[in-house]
Amino acid sequence: MSKNNKKEAIKIENVNAGPGASDAVDFNDNDFVSNLDQDLINELNEKLEDKKSEIRTKVYAVSCTKEIFSLYRDFVIDKAEWNSTEALGIIQINKEIQKIEKEGIKDNVIYLGALPLEASHYFISKHKGVGLASATEFITLYKAFDQALSDAKKDASEIKDIEAQLNAAMQGMTLG
Repeated sequence: MSKNNKKEAIKIENVNAGPGASDAVDFNDNDFVSNLDQDLINELNEKLEDKKSEIRTKVYAVSCTKEIFSLYRDFVIDKAEWNSTEALGIIQINKEIQKIEKEGIKDNVIYLGALPLEASHYFISKHKGVGLASATEFITLYKAFDQALSDAKKDASEIKDIEAQLNAAMQGMTLG
């Protein structure tokens, strides 16, 4: 340690806490737990679990004619690029496609849960193509899944908001 550093260290040790301030913080002065609004915490926990449960079973409508479904199926089977464990997403999407093929498309709409919907949108949006035909197919698929994904993101955002409120309540605060 240089001579200057030693003097600086000594200066820091000799600093006073300030007028009326304590040299040590006493955490026992405040009973933090009794200041928490347990009713609010319980309410938010229940609200969070209800929303998560709702989303686990919720399906989102994707506008999908037979032609768009054919593009979607061909894309997943032949064109979707994946890396490493993303292969699991392709396999899950394919299972959903097989279900849809068995049930059929009703009123030009297919229904997907949040996970297969997000995975489909992910693979579609990262796809690269060449030429006009590929660009047209991409835009057709992208538009079909984009609105449904927007709805799924809204639900995910609601969960994040509830989680933030719960975290704040567990710290004795509220969000404005």
